[in-house]
Amino acid sequence: MAFETRPALLAILLAALSLAACGEEARRPVEEAASGDLSAEAATVNGQTIYVSDVEMEARMKGLIKGDEQLEPGSKAFDEILDELIEVKLLAMEALGRGLDEDPEARHRLNTARDNILGNILLEHVAAEEIDEPAIRKMYEAQVQLLEPQMENEAHVRHILAPTKEEIDKIAAELKTGVDFAVLAARRSSDIDTRLDGGDLGYMTAAEATPEFARVIREVPAGGVSRPFEDRAGWHIVKIEELRKRRPPSLEDLRETIERYLKSQQLEKLLKELRANAEIVKRNPARSSRMDQPAAPVAAAPAAPEPAAPIVEEPVQAAPTPAAPVAESREPAPKPATTAPATTPKPAAQPKPAAPQ
Repeated sequence: MAFETRPALLAILLAALSLAACGEEARRPVEEAASGDLSAEAATVNGQTIYVSDVEMEARMKGLIKGDEQLEPGSKAFDEILDELIEVKLLAMEALGRGLDEDPEARHRLNTARDNILGNILLEHVAAEEIDEPAIRKMYEAQVQLLEPQMENEAHVRHILAPTKEEIDKIAAELKTGVDFAVLAARRSSDIDTRLDGGDLGYMTAAEATPEFARVIREVPAGGVSRPFEDRAGWHIVKIEELRKRRPPSLEDLRETIERYLKSQQLEKLLKELRANAEIVKRNPARSSRMDQPAAPVAAAPAAPEPAAPIVEEPVQAAPTPAAPVAESREPAPKPATTAPATTPKPAAQPKPAAPQ
C-alpha cells in the first residue's frame, strides 16, 4: 500500500538542511550506483545508509514506477525521492535524540502504525493470490447482467429554439415543406451553442432531460419531429434522430471498483478465519486514576478492588457478505438552457454497476 507523499511544505522548510546533509560525498555513491546495483549506497545521513533499493521501493510505493521499472540513479525523480528520505531520516534522528520515542503516546502511535502497515501488507499478499483476472471478469459479467435490464433507451436529440410561439410556428411550417431539420436549425435556431451543429444536443435519456424534453423522448419515435412546446428557455421543436439501448460500462470502467470490492471480501474472509482460530480475551479493568484523573493527595491506601472477571469473546459468527460495488449514478447530461440563449446538453458518462443481489 503506497505511503502518502510528505507535505510539500516540509521539503521547502528543510531544503537547505537536506542539501547540506547530502553534499558531494552523498552524490558520489549515487553515480557509482548507475550500474543498477540496488545494494549500492545512495547516501549516508549521520552514518546511517540509504540504499538505491530504498529509493526504488519508495518510488514504487508512491506509484511513480511499476513492475520491473527502475529509477535511473542521478535522475531528477531519483534525487527528489532521495532528498525526501534524507529529510525524513533527519527528522527521525532528531526525534530520537530528544527522546520523543519514549513518550507513551509516541510508543502507541509507533506500534499502531507498525501493526497497520503489516496488516495492509498481508492483505496485499492475499489479494494478489486470490484476485486474478478471471475473478475480476466473472464479477464484471455478473454486474453487466444486473445492469442490462436497468439500462434506459437514450435518444439522439436535435432541437430548434425560438423566442416566441409565432416564430416557432413559422419554423414548423417550413419543416413541413421538406427542409432538412439540421439545415433549418443552423439558419433559424436562437440557441447559439448548438445552431452551428444543426441543433445537436447529443444523446440523453428521459431521466436526464427536463420534463418537457423527457416527454418528447418517450413519445416521439426515431426519425420523428415533435410539435412545438414551451419551456423556460423558449419554444422548441425537437427531432429524435435515433433511439438506442444504453451500453453498460466497460470492464476497464469498473475494474477499480470491482478490485476494491473483491479486496473487501478477502478482508472479511481473512478476519473471520483469524478471529475463529485466535484466543481473544476481552477484559473490563477498573479505570486507572493515574491515567484518567489528577493524582490525589497521599492518603491511606484504599482496599484494592476485586479484579474484574475476563470476558471471553464468543466464537465469531460468519460475517455477512459485504455489499457488492454499488452502481454510481452517472452525472446527468446538461439540459437545454433554462434562459435564452440556450446551452447545449452533453452526453453523460457511462453508469457504474448495480450491486449484485
